[in-house]
Amino acid sequence: MKDKKRLEFDSRGKPVKVDRMLLEFSQEDMPQDVHLKTSKELSFLKEEKPKLENIFQNKYWSLYKDDQFLKPLAFSNGKTQEDVVKEIVEKIKSGKKVIFLHGVCGSGKSAIALNVARVMGKTSVVVPIKSLQKQYEEDYMGNKYLLKNDGKKLKIAMITGRDNHDSIIMPGVSCADPYLPDTIKITEKNFHRIKDYYEENPFTKDEMPEELKNVRRLSIAPANPYWSPILPASLEITQLKDAEKKRYKGMNGREFVFYHRKKGCSYYDQYLAYMDADVIIFNSAKYLAETAMERKPQTEVEIIDEADEFLDSLSNQTRLNLTLVSAGLRLLKPESDDVRYLIRKITELIELEERNKKATGVDEKQIYKLNETKIAEILRILAQESDLEAEIEIDETNYANQALEAARNFIETIDDTYVSFYKEEDTLVATLVTTNLAEKFKGIVSGNKALILMSGTLHSEEVLKHLFGIRDYAIVEAETLHQGAIDIIKTGTEFDCRYSNFQSKEFTREDYLKSLSKVVQKSEKPTLVHVNAFSDLPTDEELELLEYQTLVTQSELRNAQNSDKIGKRISDFKTGKFPVLFTTKASRGADFPGKVCNSIVFTKYPNPNVNDTFWKILKKTHPDYYSEFYKDKANREFLQRIYRALRSKNDHVYILSPDTRVLNAVRELQMKVMKKT
Repeated sequence: MKDKKRLEFDSRGKPVKVDRMLLEFSQEDMPQDVHLKTSKELSFLKEEKPKLENIFQNKYWSLYKDDQFLKPLAFSNGKTQEDVVKEIVEKIKSGKKVIFLHGVCGSGKSAIALNVARVMGKTSVVVPIKSLQKQYEEDYMGNKYLLKNDGKKLKIAMITGRDNHDSIIMPGVSCADPYLPDTIKITEKNFHRIKDYYEENPFTKDEMPEELKNVRRLSIAPANPYWSPILPASLEITQLKDAEKKRYKGMNGREFVFYHRKKGCSYYDQYLAYMDADVIIFNSAKYLAETAMERKPQTEVEIIDEADEFLDSLSNQTRLNLTLVSAGLRLLKPESDDVRYLIRKITELIELEERNKKATGVDEKQIYKLNETKIAEILRILAQESDLEAEIEIDETNYANQALEAARNFIETIDDTYVSFYKEEDTLVATLVTTNLAEKFKGIVSGNKALILMSGTLHSEEVLKHLFGIRDYAIVEAETLHQGAIDIIKTGTEFDCRYSNFQSKEFTREDYLKSLSKVVQKSEKPTLVHVNAFSDLPTDEELELLEYQTLVTQSELRNAQNSDKIGKRISDFKTGKFPVLFTTKASRGADFPGKVCNSIVFTKYPNPNVNDTFWKILKKTHPDYYSEFYKDKANREFLQRIYRALRSKNDHVYILSPDTRVLNAVRELQMKVMKKT
């Protein structure tokens, strides 16, 4: 009889006994101020009585704050938010599949998006970064809400990663902890814990095999009673006898089953949103992953916030550690001889690629067509072999899932995909990039009913047509007048900071750092410093030579941002805890209205990095469109950085920079605004 000695739970599902050995190996370095979600915080699961008095409200508009109705904003073009919602809905119903919503920051595009969802039905909302996802949660899942026609609140849910959720069986660590039954690596060093989990699995009858090669994820993960996988309906598992099977339709009509077991873990319970929520909010990384697996639920409409950045990300610059892929595949213990053969074949192909690079050396600047490497064959196997796919999917935390996602992302564009390699310690890493953005966008459109792309900085018509293949679309305008006022502060030390001026020795690194230091010193505080690249900041040695000690070093900023998992630095700056914020992470999603931010400093004009693999390949493969897209990208990033402090017509901000290209761009913007008004 098996010994159930380690994980015991009370009637509420809380552990009453936890093995100390497991505690020793938990997430010791987790920041103390990280908030881990619990299931009671999933507001979409709460049943509320309908507000019957509001059943006959406006068809296209609903927004309440503290139970008080908020009227739609009025724009300078004569429209209101409600008019924009109606216009979008009518275009969708008339058959238009791609719609761009253009509105400057402060237009209330998020409220427009949710009201479109309220009219159309189940909706995905995609945001580029987690902070914007958090903003939706704070704005519309608390004292603000929308009412549906039945008087009930619009159910909004966020889908977030394991590291955001508290583990019920190990309170205080996240569901990403590497020593939980559903995450632990099946390796010899973890043998004793794996043996315990095997014996705690209520669905295993025999003693654990002596060799780990016969232990599968399904043999140990059920020891966590909350483990609830989502799998294709074609892959039916019968072992989870305590699961409530919830079937739903994913993309392209593909069916999935959510094997929902014990309730109470917010990481697994959040996926009830796929069946029950009206609006599901994804960050773009999670959205693209769920889309690649086709398990994102079928919706009536997809709404992409900060759409220009989302489209830019379709280049799919993916880093794949081939050594870890091979190690991950070896951890799988399939019962099928065919799947074991496929795993051997892939690992042999990886070994060949590793031997090739060992023989020839790894040149990070060398770019290959994907078809010239073994990776193309690996991706084809992963994309075409459903039994292998199923074996990988059931082990959610196995690194082989990264390769599976890459296969799905690149399979349609393999002929237009390129790869470069670099060494990371003793491992070989491949960077995959596709320049066929049109095919990527086509895949998203074909898998959904309608797509709304919202931004204050749309791509130019030429870029949309030439790079993304978007020709049949409509544009709906919200507020298009720039908000607030901009003024320039000069120090007299500015110069053109383009690379060629440093290369020719016309200006020096010391000239630049002295100018940047004086710019920050002269700015009217509070000051937001948009750091274009860490190398724009001084090293520790360089800082000591500067007259004004107003800067932070590269290492200081990198360390500060790496340790800030929840955006606390931005929150502290907004509440006045320090006068200057240096950051590479506030170009989108973060708002600094009114007196929260009086000055914005650009370290340099935000041109993309020409040494980035994508831009190198684009220049080689699409020389006619390269310059057009490059300038378009830089201009949009420039505007987005300014908009962080301009949220209403009453806002005012000073712009400073050591780079005259920034100041010239500000003057051009001022002239455009004057012409419009």
